[in-house]
Amino acid sequence: MNAIRGRARACSGRVALARSQRPPGSIMLIELAMLSRRAILGSGLGFAGSFLLSRTSLAKKTEKEPIPALPLSFAVAEEDSVAVQNETWIAEQIAEATRLFTPIGVTLRKVSARALPQALARLETRADRDALAAHLEAKRINVMIVASLRDVDDPKLFRMGVHWRHRKTPAKHWVIVAASARPSTLAHELGHFFGLGHSDVTDNVMSYSRTGVPPFFDAKQTERIESMARMYLGSKLLEPA
Repeated sequence: MNAIRGRARACSGRVALARSQRPPGSIMLIELAMLSRRAILGSGLGFAGSFLLSRTSLAKKTEKEPIPALPLSFAVAEEDSVAVQNETWIAEQIAEATRLFTPIGVTLRKVSARALPQALARLETRADRDALAAHLEAKRINVMIVASLRDVDDPKLFRMGVHWRHRKTPAKHWVIVAASARPSTLAHELGHFFGLGHSDVTDNVMSYSRTGVPPFFDAKQTERIESMARMYLGSKLLEPA
């Protein structure tokens, strides 16, 4: 036992001697190395934290803000002081448009209604359509309900609806819906208002080919509608309802 204790004292003595024999500079270098290691570890944790924070901030920025409700302003032509269509019919048009646009994140809200003079109840020419510009409400989607709408390209035909731009001032544009229109006509013309063309796909909202099933927008159309809705609001061409 005494021999073991002796060897332990000798060993600890050699360790102490080895430490005491180290040059002062080497001790300082060791301490600096330890400090540098702590600094690197600390900065690494700080970088990781800032990286996570920046990713969180980026995720928040990429989340799209909800689109405020868009205003629909209706003007209904009258004949002999009687509206060419009733509120129930208008509500059906709005309901079908709502069914199609709401899943895209675009809410449509009727904000006003007014009468159009009898002279504009039956639109026969391009000039008749242009004359509606005098009855527009600013910064709203104007929907003009008329008794009849002749096809200006083929006068033998009548249209159920059209998205029309004023010929001299194309920035002014609106939707015209005939009293004979089916329930999805407003949605179709609003599709044009939001920049969509016609589709060859049967039962697409923008197609003339229907089988009787509920019409639909495809993915590219929904992206376009959403983008245009944000553009109209962002550029102040439309005000939220």
